[in-house]
This record gives sequence, C-alpha cells and structure tokens, in this order.
Amino acid sequence: MALVSILLSVLALICTAVGVLTTPIPVLGVVFSFGAAGIALGGILLAGRAETRAKDAGQPRDISRIALVLNVIALVPALLVALTCGLCNALCSTGNMQLQKDFRFNVGPGFGPDAGPGALPPPPRAAPPDPGAEPQPAPRAPGDPRPPEPSPPPRPAQPAEQRQEPTRLPPPPLPAGPGK
Repeated sequence: MALVSILLSVLALICTAVGVLTTPIPVLGVVFSFGAAGIALGGILLAGRAETRAKDAGQPRDISRIALVLNVIALVPALLVALTCGLCNALCSTGNMQLQKDFRFNVGPGFGPDAGPGALPPPPRAAPPDPGAEPQPAPRAPGDPRPPEPSPPPRPAQPAEQRQEPTRLPPPPLPAGPGK
C-alpha cells in the first residue's frame, strides 16, 4: 500500500502540471486541477493506512512515512493550482466562446460601431391599420370620474366580395419528435 501511495504522489504532481497547462481548455483543466488535489488526498489516506498496518504487524514504517511526506508535498501545489487555475477555468473559460475568422477592431472613419455581417436584422414593423376598421376607444382607468365617450354609429355592412381578410402566417413547424 505504501508503494501505491508513492505512485499516487507522483501522479498528483503530474496532474498538477497538466492542470496548469490545460487551464484554457474548458472542462479538461478543471478535471486535472481538482483531480490532482483529490489524488494527493487519496495518497495521504492510503499512506496513513499503510503506516497503521505496518505498526500493527511490527514491520518498519519507513516507506509509509516517505509516502506520507511525498503526498503532503504533492498536496500543496495541487491545492494552489486547484484554487487558482481550476477555479479560473471553472468560472471563466466555460462561457460562450465565439470563433472569428479575422481580427477587426471596429475602427472606421468616424470611430463608430460597425454593423458588419453579424448585425441583427431590423425589427419587424407593425402592420398598418385596416382602413375599414373602427377605431378602438382608449381604456379607462378604474374610478375615472369622466363620463364614457359615446360610441360612433355602426357602419352599413359591406358586401362579402369587398371585405378583405387579413393575411395570416402559417403556424411554425413543430420540432422533430423522438426517433426522427
């Protein structure tokens, strides 16, 4: 068990170095940074068990003490990397990443913003009011002391061929179901 604990201390140091190098990579950096501290803690626990077993068996405890010291030495940089590089990776590099083909600094003749090809389309305009529609009275607030406005007289009915139905858009397509 003591030899496995020594191997875990070496593995924790390797994961610490890889955690520093993989900090810009979104998930991989977090795994190595926090994994190094976990491996070092596991090595400390394993070295403690090896020391207890060696003590109970009456064997020398030198190897287990060496394993314990190596794992404590590996834990210090692993915790530093986990609390700096690992947290930075977890909080900053897992956000929305966008790839651009070139570098433009949006500096034009007037130093204003450049709409460019990624600009949003203009918002849709409201449909013009129907000339044959009756105007809607403004809604009244509750408790308004003014008398209600008289409604306009009804218009004569128009023949069916003169009335135009407003054009309606078809409903949006449904998403594909399971298995499609």
